[in-house]
Amino acid sequence: MTARAARAIGIILFAALIVWSAACTGVSPELFARGCSGMAELAAAMLPPEAGYLPVALAALVSTLRMAFLGTLFGAILAQFGVAAADGFVNRAGILRNAFRLVIHVIRCTPVLISALLLTFIFGLGEWTGTLAVTLSTFAILTRIGFEDAANARLDAALALEATGAGRLKAWLRTVRIATRPSFLANALYLLESNTRQAAVLGFVGAGGIGLILNETLAWRAYTRTGCILMALFALVAAVEWLSEHLQGALAGRVQLRHKPFWIGTFLAAAAVCLASLPAPDTAHWNLEGASAIVLGLLAPDTDLLISGAEDAVPAMLLETAQIALLGTCAGTLLAGVFAFTASFRIFGRWALAGRALLLAIRSVPVLVYGLLWIRVTGPGPAAGVLTLTLCSIGLLSKRFLVAIDAIDAAPYEALKASGAGTPAAVIRAIVPQLTPHFISAVIYRFDINLRDTAALGLVGAGGIGTPLVLAMRQYEWQAAGAMLLALIAAVEIVGWAAAEFNRRWVKARRPGNAG
Repeated sequence: MTARAARAIGIILFAALIVWSAACTGVSPELFARGCSGMAELAAAMLPPEAGYLPVALAALVSTLRMAFLGTLFGAILAQFGVAAADGFVNRAGILRNAFRLVIHVIRCTPVLISALLLTFIFGLGEWTGTLAVTLSTFAILTRIGFEDAANARLDAALALEATGAGRLKAWLRTVRIATRPSFLANALYLLESNTRQAAVLGFVGAGGIGLILNETLAWRAYTRTGCILMALFALVAAVEWLSEHLQGALAGRVQLRHKPFWIGTFLAAAAVCLASLPAPDTAHWNLEGASAIVLGLLAPDTDLLISGAEDAVPAMLLETAQIALLGTCAGTLLAGVFAFTASFRIFGRWALAGRALLLAIRSVPVLVYGLLWIRVTGPGPAAGVLTLTLCSIGLLSKRFLVAIDAIDAAPYEALKASGAGTPAAVIRAIVPQLTPHFISAVIYRFDINLRDTAALGLVGAGGIGTPLVLAMRQYEWQAAGAMLLALIAAVEIVGWAAAEFNRRWVKARRPGNAG
């Protein structure tokens, strides 16, 4: 079989999978058109925002920012120790190292909202619990990325330093950690952006932040107040993204960071103020017995639920989750491609600013809010989940696509044009090969995130394994919850492994300069 024939068969099979998934979830072009019309009506109902509600929104916004900032800070500090514990050069105890890595994988693959809900059963409600959830997520993600970066770093200097009599840890700290520090800090800054959006919905499970009043205004259909909250959230996300990108540019050497003492002093002052104003945990309502029940549920899940072929068993629910994530990712990818090109300064100049503002507005709305809004249009079920993930994928994939578009090397395209090639041929031969690996890598990564987001959407009844998972947790059926959560973690880990393999084998082989 030729490569062209194999590619054609693969495309046909993938198209059949899309059609089958759409039929199973009830998604259709008519539903999409009706949903867009209904969403436009809801957006219009939020305008103009109720200005008198702004003080309430700002007070809750401060709580959200505090959770995101402290959660990112604490998680990054803990991850410094976590990376060392998970590194094979430092920690030669293979059993302990692998056990620790397994715990990291479990925490990383669990959606932050689900982690927050679990923690409320143990530590009660409030901002302190939300901060702890963000901390654990940040710790796990940075530890995972950190020990992977450390594993790919050169060990020559560390081995030489160890040979002089320095211990393994000291040698590693003075060589590998220094070499991987810029990447670690850049990832921490990126997580600050993500955590700001994550913290905005933790109030839906009682873990503090602006999510609490956002949930109330949506429940009471006070849409002008919802509009006020979303406008404030938009401003916060825009400010955090600008700060994060500016500091990442300084780490990469693209931007000169002036007045470093000012930035350091501001950071320390912000950390001190946030720590001083963080509400203390209510230890009187801690439920450590609940923690043991949760752990036992994870260690001894309901095996019947794992292997049953019933519609309400784990395999069927996990399949629906994968279908929701797949459709949302594919639809979001197509639309994100269009939005990314129209928002590129290299293509449209200053006219792209409006497109970028629109994409930022789309990104600033948390996934759970989109789920609640779509359910008001389409009703509960997997279709609402697909539409929600489509919209969220547009916002975040467009940002990744824009980075790839802005980094295009135009020289091959101009050379082909100068040699007489037409514009379509020049684009296909010079531009598409540069964009394809970055686009596919971003899409696989987004599918990984969408699998986790589908579980969070269970809080609002948007289909998938999330709905029965949240129901089991609220009814303290920890063995059933453990079965569903472990199945979700395994699925996310498989997708993450596939993405890593793709990046290692396919992307690097096809990037310009690596061919042949």
